[in-house]
Amino acid sequence: MDRRTFLRLSALGLSLPSQMFAANEPKKSLVKLKKNLVLVGMDLGLYEKFFREGGVNSHYMDKYFYDFKGKRSYFNGIYEPDMGGGHECHAATFTALKYEDRARYPQRPFISLDQRVAEGCIQETRNKLIYHQVAGGDPMSWNKFAQPMPAIKGLNELHSQIFERQDEAKARASIRRERDILTQLNKNLRRRWKGTPEQLNLRASVAYQLESLEEKEKWLKLKKPYLKKAFDTGAQNTPLPSCHHNFRLIYDALEKKQTKIAMIQFGGGPLIRGLGVERGHHGNSHHGNYPERIAALNKIDGGVLGGLKGFLELLEQGGLMDETIVLFHCAMADASRHNNKNAPAFLFGGGFNHQEQVECQDGNQKVIHSTSSLFSSVLKQCGFSDHSFSGNQKVIGELF
Repeated sequence: MDRRTFLRLSALGLSLPSQMFAANEPKKSLVKLKKNLVLVGMDLGLYEKFFREGGVNSHYMDKYFYDFKGKRSYFNGIYEPDMGGGHECHAATFTALKYEDRARYPQRPFISLDQRVAEGCIQETRNKLIYHQVAGGDPMSWNKFAQPMPAIKGLNELHSQIFERQDEAKARASIRRERDILTQLNKNLRRRWKGTPEQLNLRASVAYQLESLEEKEKWLKLKKPYLKKAFDTGAQNTPLPSCHHNFRLIYDALEKKQTKIAMIQFGGGPLIRGLGVERGHHGNSHHGNYPERIAALNKIDGGVLGGLKGFLELLEQGGLMDETIVLFHCAMADASRHNNKNAPAFLFGGGFNHQEQVECQDGNQKVIHSTSSLFSSVLKQCGFSDHSFSGNQKVIGELF
C-alpha cells in the first residue's frame, strides 16, 4: 500500500459521526470464534423470478441446493428497511446500510459483517480474514472507520496469498514501508494537533492500521503451507467457469487453518468472460423480460450458485459443514428495478437449527425479520455475547 492509497482510504472515514471518537473507545474483549464464517455476495443479485417464485422450492433452490435439506435456511421476503434502492446497494450487501446514508443514522455503526467478526475475535490463523473478489466489483468489505478494505483480486492472487512460497525479506520490507508511512502520518498529525473530532478519528484509524501490521509481522515467523497451483493458466480469464478453483482455495484455507473468515465477491465487468453471453451482467440484469437476457442471467447465476454448491459439497465431504457458517446474500434484490426488497439470502451449515423457509414479512408486509437480524444471528452463532449489528440486537429465534 503506498502513501497516496493509504491517505485516500483514511480520508473516507473522517466525517463519520458514529465513529468520530473511536480513539476514546475502551478496548473490547475478543472472542474465540466457535465457527468458521464464509460470506458470498453478488453485486447485481440473482434473476428475481428464479429465486423468489416458490420460495424454498424456487428454481435455483431446487436445482442447486435440494441435497442440503436440513442444513439450509431460505429467508422469504427478507430486506433491510431504509436501505432503499440504487447501485449503492452493491457495496451495502453486508453492512445493512448504504455508505451514502451512514451520516443519517449515527446510531448504526457502518461496518461489514466480515470485518465486525474479524475485529471482535482473537486471531488464530495467519490470515484473520480473506476478502476475495473473483472478478472485481465495488467494495463490499468495510472496516469500522467506513474505509473500504483491499481485496485479493483474481484466482492467481488468491493462491499466492494463501499457499505460494513467500519471500520473507520482501514481506518484511513491505511492512516496514507501510509502518514508515503510518509513523510519518502520526508525526504530521501531532504537529497540527487541535483535538478536533476528525483528528481523533484519524488517530484511531492510524492506530488500527499499525495494530494490523503488528499481527501480520507476527505471523511471518511461521511458514505458510505450500500448495502447488492445480488450475489451468487460462482459468484467471474465465472467472465463472473456473470459480470452483476459487472456492476450492477457500476450502483449503479453512481446512489447513489459514483463515476462519472469508468473503467471496462476484462482480465487475470480467465476470461474463467465457460464458458466451452478448451483454455484460449489468445490461442483462435490465432484462425487460427478453428471453435471451434471462437466459444470460441464468448462465451467470448458475456459474456462481454452481460454484457455491461445489463448495458446500467439499465442506460436507471434509466434515466441516457444521463448523462453517455459509451465507449467500445480495442486497440488490431485483436488479431490473434496482431495489432491495425480498433479497436473496440462503444460509447453510454452521450448526444452526435450520428451517426450510423463514418468513420475514407478515400478511401485511410488515417486517418480522430484517437483514440486520440475520447478521446478528450469525454473530451469536459465532460466539459473540454482543451480537448487535447496525444498531439491531434482535436475532432470528427460529435458528436457535
